[in-house]
Amino acid sequence: MNPTPTAKPMGTESRDRFTRQIDGAFESASKLAGSNLAPAEFYAQFLNHALTAIDAPAGAIWLRTPQGFLQMACQLNLEKVGLEGKRGGRQCHNEALRMVFQANPPAPLMLEPNGRIGTGPSTNSGVPAANLTDFFALFAPIIAPDKTPLGVLEVFQDPTHDPRLYPTFLNFTLQMAGYASQYHQFSTTRSATGLEKSFTQIEAFARLVHSSLNPTQVAYHVANEGRKAVECDRICVGVRHARKKITVEAVSGADVVEKASTHVRRMRALMESVNAWGEPLTFKGAKDEGLPPAVSDALDAYLVESNPKLLVVMPVRDDREDATEAAKKKSARTVLLMEAFNPPEQTEPLVQRLEVIGKHAAPALYNAAEMKRVPLKFLWWPLAKLQDGLGGKARFFLFGALALVAGLVTALVLVPAPLRMDAKGQLVPVEVAQVFAYREGQVKDILVKPRQQVQAGDPAVYLYSEQLDKELSDVNNKLNEERVKANAAQTALVGFRGSAEEKFRLETERSMAELRRDDFKATLDTLRRTYHADDRLRGAFVATFEDEKRRPPGEVSWTVLNDDKRESLKGRTVRPNEPLVRVGNLAGLWHVEMKIPQRNVGHVLQAFATPGMFKLDADKKPYLDVDVLLASQTDRSYLGRLYQEGIAGEAVPSKDEHAENEPIVTAYVKLNLDDFPEAGKIDPRQFTTGLEVRTRIRCGDHSLGYSTFHGVWEWFYEKVIFWF
Repeated sequence: MNPTPTAKPMGTESRDRFTRQIDGAFESASKLAGSNLAPAEFYAQFLNHALTAIDAPAGAIWLRTPQGFLQMACQLNLEKVGLEGKRGGRQCHNEALRMVFQANPPAPLMLEPNGRIGTGPSTNSGVPAANLTDFFALFAPIIAPDKTPLGVLEVFQDPTHDPRLYPTFLNFTLQMAGYASQYHQFSTTRSATGLEKSFTQIEAFARLVHSSLNPTQVAYHVANEGRKAVECDRICVGVRHARKKITVEAVSGADVVEKASTHVRRMRALMESVNAWGEPLTFKGAKDEGLPPAVSDALDAYLVESNPKLLVVMPVRDDREDATEAAKKKSARTVLLMEAFNPPEQTEPLVQRLEVIGKHAAPALYNAAEMKRVPLKFLWWPLAKLQDGLGGKARFFLFGALALVAGLVTALVLVPAPLRMDAKGQLVPVEVAQVFAYREGQVKDILVKPRQQVQAGDPAVYLYSEQLDKELSDVNNKLNEERVKANAAQTALVGFRGSAEEKFRLETERSMAELRRDDFKATLDTLRRTYHADDRLRGAFVATFEDEKRRPPGEVSWTVLNDDKRESLKGRTVRPNEPLVRVGNLAGLWHVEMKIPQRNVGHVLQAFATPGMFKLDADKKPYLDVDVLLASQTDRSYLGRLYQEGIAGEAVPSKDEHAENEPIVTAYVKLNLDDFPEAGKIDPRQFTTGLEVRTRIRCGDHSLGYSTFHGVWEWFYEKVIFWF
């Protein structure tokens, strides 16, 4: 162990020198405390000024770690003081540091060479707080404004100085520790101010990039404002709108992106290759040999156009892009490219700020890109702008509803529309005839079949009548009686030798009998001819079809319309007013037998009575157009024409529709007239007797509201207004 050197008395010259050096150290420390130096650089200069001012050979600065332990931040010649020269020297020194750091209230401490605090151990571990070196150890706490410890300034001083100087040295050490505390306070304030400024800048950036849903506009905000935040030379933004292809939407500092230029095309190729790779690319002047071939080639091609010293290509993803497995397989939606041509020595802060910018830009660009993918945006985008102009969704819906109601009312009042009256009907030939029994009789047989061609006079139904049988029997008996009388009188006159009076009587009887015989014979022939009596069975007769127009047979082709009625008619006794067979001229004209409900007839008749509501044909006859819809062809409507003379003059109860209690008016609608367009004519192959037809009669133009809601108005008038 080295012996302790002998202290020298302090002279005036030495005191003045130390005073000047200490004042200079205070001035330098004050400037350093207010500077923007990094902590490592500050403590190196600060410790050098502190040791030089008092000619101290060694010293160190210890700072608190986030875990609460002391860690050396800076030291100068600490290895020369001999901390490791004695057994336990380092442990005793660390215990002294701990006591100074944890002292409450904080206070400086000076330990003489080989001195200790107290006489026993100071901790539970048995290690005393001591200075086992040959130097004076001066400890001064570095504290925060709230008196919490931040660290310790430690100075080792030679023991050769005048003993009266060591309290001065300790006080100097304490004041220098105060300057270190000021640096921490100013540094914390600067950090808080810078952090607040960064937060404000990032908040403004995020608010700006989310202010639009136009991908190009958002990309320009990201490029221009992001360049300011990152403090680089250029930022370019690429957005993937297709599956793999990226579009360079914005370049900071450029108003327009020339997408056909070589520079932009190679930039796009670099973005696409890095995006397909899925990892960020950082180039600092030397290319990494481990890059994928596609990325390496694209980088080489781009560096021919631009030669930055720092190039970062970073794909950024929004959280929604990783929502599904299918989305994970796709590349990122946004790619940022940062360039710095004269970057600082430490480039990590630029990359970190770019990452922060990317996290805020990713959702904004994702929203804008998704909005661009929405179909038919040109239809609803003006509505969104109108909504914003009106002041919000509530006002938009309010004014929209008012405008819709006003437009609807205007249309209902001013827009003309045809008033259509509905009616049902059936297709029937214009010429239709019925076969009736001439008299009451029992049906024995139906002589015609459905769709059979018949001519006027052809037998249709075979019947038997007991009354006819009796009539024929009576006439025949009387005929026989008169024939017998005539024969008897004729026989008596042959070879008659009696008186002239008797002969005259016989001749008179013969003549009268012959006259009555002829009358009964004529009567019998008339009965047989009238009823088409069958001589094989007395009382049997045949009902035939007769043409009312008396046209020659063969001029018109008649067809049996009804179905086979053998089962329903055979054996029945029918009356003369009961139709047995229905025939029609299918090759002739057809019309619709329409049943107009009585509530609609008034509108039809009013249309015929109001000029302008009806139309005139070539003969100046008024008519109304009718829309005809066949039940067999419901995908096409045809044209019909209703004349006033085709409307019946009375309303009768509906006979066909038992559920319909309202009386109907029968009307006939003409079809396939010569002046009809071909599209309005019905194909004759569609003509089927009895086919259901739905019709709408056009009763002239009225206001759209009345044409649509006339039924509501009529009900309201009948049930409410008329009641009052």
